[in-house]
Amino acid sequence: MSGWTKVHDKEKFGIALYNYNARLPQQMSLLLGDALYIREKCGEWYLGYTLRDRTKKGVFPKSHIHIKPSITVNRNYETVVPNESPIVLEITGVLREWAAIWKQLYVRGSPEFEQVRFLMNEVISCRTHIMSGTVPMDELKQVKQKITARIDEGNLLLGLDLVVRDEQGDVLDPEDASTISLYRAHQDAADRLHKVKSSDNRSSQTSIARFSHSLFVSPKNFVCANAKSDCELLLSLYDASEGRFFTENYWIKWEGIGRERETLKDYRAVFTDLGNSDLNREKVVLVCQVIRIGNMDYKDKDSEKNEKRRDKQNIRRPFGVAVMDITDIILGKVESDEEKHHFLPFVYCSDREFLDTVIRKVIAAKELNHKGQGLWTSLKLLSGDFKQAREEHPHLISSNASIVRKMGFPEVILPGDVRNDVYLTLLQGEFSKGNKTSDKNVEVTVCVCNHEGQVLQNVISTDSSRELANEYRSVVYYHEDKPRWNETFRVAVPIEDFYSAHLRFTFKHRSSSEVKDKAERPYAISFVHLMQENGTTLLDGNHELLVYKIEHKKPVDSLQYLALPCTKLELEQVGMQYGSQMALSSKHSAGLSFTSKDLFTITTTVCSTKLTQNVDLLGLLKWRANPEILKRNLASLSKVDGEEIVKFLQDTLDALFNILMHNSDSDIYDNLVFDALVFVIGLISDRKYQHFKPVLAAYITENFSATLAYNKLMVVLKHYVENLNERQNLDFLLKVMKSLEFIFKFIVRSRVLFAALNNGKGQGPFQDMLASLFSSIGAMMLYTQDSMLTVQGAAMKFLPTVVPDVLLVFGAEDLSRLLVELVENVPEERLKQQKMMCISDIVHSDLFRIPECRAILLPMITTQLQNLLEVRHALEICAKILGDVLEFIYAKDIGSTHEDISHLMLRLLRPVIQTVIRLDRSDPLTACFVAVLVSFLHQMDEYHYNQYISHFATITDLLDFLMEILLVFKDLLQKKVFPNDWNEMILLQNSVILKALRHFSHTIRDMFSNPFKEQVWSNFFHCAISFLTQDSLQLENFSQNKRHKIISRYKDMRRETGFEIRAMWFNLGTNKIQFVPCMVGRILEMTLIPEANLREATIDIFFDMMQCEFYSEVSASTNDKQKEYKGNFSEFEYEMITQLDALVEGGRGDPDYRNLFYSIMFKCCAEHSVMREQGVRFVKLVTRLMQLLLEYRTIINEENKENKMSCTVQLLEFYNEINRKEMYIRYLHKLCDLHLDCENYTEAAFALQLHAQLLRVRSG
Repeated sequence: MSGWTKVHDKEKFGIALYNYNARLPQQMSLLLGDALYIREKCGEWYLGYTLRDRTKKGVFPKSHIHIKPSITVNRNYETVVPNESPIVLEITGVLREWAAIWKQLYVRGSPEFEQVRFLMNEVISCRTHIMSGTVPMDELKQVKQKITARIDEGNLLLGLDLVVRDEQGDVLDPEDASTISLYRAHQDAADRLHKVKSSDNRSSQTSIARFSHSLFVSPKNFVCANAKSDCELLLSLYDASEGRFFTENYWIKWEGIGRERETLKDYRAVFTDLGNSDLNREKVVLVCQVIRIGNMDYKDKDSEKNEKRRDKQNIRRPFGVAVMDITDIILGKVESDEEKHHFLPFVYCSDREFLDTVIRKVIAAKELNHKGQGLWTSLKLLSGDFKQAREEHPHLISSNASIVRKMGFPEVILPGDVRNDVYLTLLQGEFSKGNKTSDKNVEVTVCVCNHEGQVLQNVISTDSSRELANEYRSVVYYHEDKPRWNETFRVAVPIEDFYSAHLRFTFKHRSSSEVKDKAERPYAISFVHLMQENGTTLLDGNHELLVYKIEHKKPVDSLQYLALPCTKLELEQVGMQYGSQMALSSKHSAGLSFTSKDLFTITTTVCSTKLTQNVDLLGLLKWRANPEILKRNLASLSKVDGEEIVKFLQDTLDALFNILMHNSDSDIYDNLVFDALVFVIGLISDRKYQHFKPVLAAYITENFSATLAYNKLMVVLKHYVENLNERQNLDFLLKVMKSLEFIFKFIVRSRVLFAALNNGKGQGPFQDMLASLFSSIGAMMLYTQDSMLTVQGAAMKFLPTVVPDVLLVFGAEDLSRLLVELVENVPEERLKQQKMMCISDIVHSDLFRIPECRAILLPMITTQLQNLLEVRHALEICAKILGDVLEFIYAKDIGSTHEDISHLMLRLLRPVIQTVIRLDRSDPLTACFVAVLVSFLHQMDEYHYNQYISHFATITDLLDFLMEILLVFKDLLQKKVFPNDWNEMILLQNSVILKALRHFSHTIRDMFSNPFKEQVWSNFFHCAISFLTQDSLQLENFSQNKRHKIISRYKDMRRETGFEIRAMWFNLGTNKIQFVPCMVGRILEMTLIPEANLREATIDIFFDMMQCEFYSEVSASTNDKQKEYKGNFSEFEYEMITQLDALVEGGRGDPDYRNLFYSIMFKCCAEHSVMREQGVRFVKLVTRLMQLLLEYRTIINEENKENKMSCTVQLLEFYNEINRKEMYIRYLHKLCDLHLDCENYTEAAFALQLHAQLLRVRSG
């Protein structure tokens, strides 16, 4: 059989398929599911270790192992991980860590056991789901979010470390992240955990912060005992306060009783485009109007006969309404769930009641006698528009779900939302009886016709779920001369037909007799034009239409009526008094007659992105036709509704720039056009229209063509900036400053187009003009009037936004100088916050990516930051800017940053250190500045450290700095700034402090050994030992998984620190005696750390201390010139025993340390010719003491008090033996307390008597 060979990389990771019990010492037992790292193989055996115990290696059979594809990661040593997605790897590691703790919870009977079990099952389920490979990308994102939330929840429950993630939700690798990004990731993770903690108190109000919302509605069942005819169910949202519907209808066909579940099971609708104003309506009601389709008279008896007649007379008759108040649901006060069914009680409508009246009555009623009749539906409020809702909830919104839009535009008008709709509401009518004995059963039929009277096809939408129709038929009320319909539907006319189209309304009596009904013809007609004579659309609002009676019931298509007045207002405008008979000419009125007794009222709302209702806007768009009113139209543009302007954004901008370029009177029109342009840009910046910013940017890039506009725009802008006294209205200048981004986009694009057409002609004058413009804005910053504060603040806020565009036509270094001049022009005591926000924006601009520009900008930035840090003003924004700068220069793709780090370090490192010292540890800003300090030190290399050390003018200044920074380090270690669960941040801080201590140790050794500065050496030792002994580096206290992560990334920092301390100690030379015995306790504390290499390297420091005291000089007689040595190390021994007693009793030390101490120290003492006898005695003494102390520490927590007393007696006898009275007395009192606990009062008294015998009474 061949020998052991290393396995291939593909074989290094495996999973145990079965349990295996080791039969030989070299074999290793396995448990089902163990993850294994395989190193070697031989025949049918593998050699390796399990990931749950990496310290134990052994042999195990190949047949028990399933090999998984893996990758090898080399950091400080080789690590093998499965070749799986990051989220699966994270879940696997988390489950392993949780499982170990979970078992302990079970053993302790902790109530958290069940919570952890639930979370583990949920995470395992998600892991299985992901690994199935069948999860679509949109769902995978949701599953990932769910998993990370559960992991955070479990870690919080178990007190584990915070998990920091990147923007994709994957675990952030600290080696790939800057210090600042790692700190901010911890902040985000802490915020995420805070949300987990407060999840029970969360309010759905957060969803209202979004611009758009959707309401998912899925009807389940309609119960109505008398619904034997076909019915239409029309669902819509109703504003109870305003008494009107504000959405379209969702139509459901109901085919009668007995088929309800089959009919409604697949109906789903999404009411979309709901804005914040809709959700915040005072009372929102979901209304279901039920319209019966059939005969005029509805009779329950003779249902078979009615069944036969149902299809022959299709009259829409009011049947009833079902309503439900959903205000709390859309406000998020009540949890909405698609699994929960809500009930809308149904109320019948009598023959003489209008549906609108019934709706109002039912809403106002406190109780309804619905008798179990109504509509069952599920409801769920969704965030975002329809597209977003469908992406986030694909299981709810299937392909057949209907979109129900809000009437009118949404709060946020999205670019590309092309619409040309008219929402038409049939309000009411007044009709005379005519030759009939009773009131008519009036049915209104609506259609859209062109100028030739032809009906336009497929332009009417009665609801969202059906195809477009040619006409709309109203509900018919029985014998009602003043019907009130309040029915709304949508008219969608193509733009090419809209100009010549009109709405035609025909009125027909519907008879109860089927035979008579067939003979009925329309008896009257009304109409209204969709376009007005001035070129604008029909105005929104109510319109009272004239009703023309059709003589002899002639065919409607043969009537000529378009030349007649159509509305009451139009009739009055042509000079005819309403109420008198009109003399209609035979040419235009053949077959029609007008009566003042009849009237028909409608309401229209135009929702068009193609047509306007505004005369001023239309006049501007067609300015060439009426140039004499151009000035008025330009001035009136600011009064035009924003929706109208964004609908015609490109046309409006084209008109403005055409006026600017083709109008010779520049003195008048240039300023007016500029004012109008500022208004349009300001409008686009409004939240409602902010989605049009990309449209405006696209217009500038693709459609804008005014090549000479740049000169005029700069002239006007410069004029406004320089002539503040001539323009008293500073509000306008404020608007100009807010519009700078797009003004400069126009300027730059115009210049680029001009240069392309003219081979770069005029570049010099243009750049001079642009520089002059920037200088003027910079000069504006010198004003000290309070009235200028808002304008100056706006200039600093919005000027950095022009940088990307200006860089296309202007030198980056020149622009940097102009920006520096602008910031420096602001008086130091004014606008401090705005100034720093401007600097922050400059840091995030493209300029900062250019090394030459950074060299110009950084001196200004550091000066401003230094000034504020020294006076402790605006510290929050200072910390943010410092963090942003340091994070930015950490990037690898911005050129050399070596000099940038030098400049920042020399100007700001000391102010940052002093800010950390001054800030209270409870101040949240402290952590920010500590992160900045750590980032500074992290990004400094050896050159920077040397440069910083050498820049101090005097040795005293350097000494002050070192004393300061060492005290800061020690304070950070003892009073932690970062929470205990910020493990990655704490470890990074530790690695940076260790790096700094290495550099500072060389400086201290080289600069402060001769002459010797004891305090700085002492500070170093205390700081380094505090670093080494801090809780966050004690690896033995962590789980194996956490310990492995730390070692693989940072090694064991205790060991490296110990070696540095050792080196510094042995570089003290003759000055060591100054630290004996004061440093004995700290060195002992270091050597007690349970790390073998650290102990071996540092224990011999004790022998060196013994030698230092032994050979230390003692004062001799003045006549004796020969040096005398102390010849003992009593002070060292005294301190060693004192500190050892305290530290071992406090939990430090173990038998391994005792044995190692004895072997190293005994060897050193035994080999020393002079100290041999005293040294060996001391080693044996201390070893014996450690044995007694370890026994005492072990037994003191036991129940057996006799053993406790025995150990205590041994210790007090030991201290009495070596004449350490204070220690002897200490344990005497412990013995006394033990006797008192056992009620051995006599023995306790004897113990105190031993103390009393040591007391001496002074005479006199």
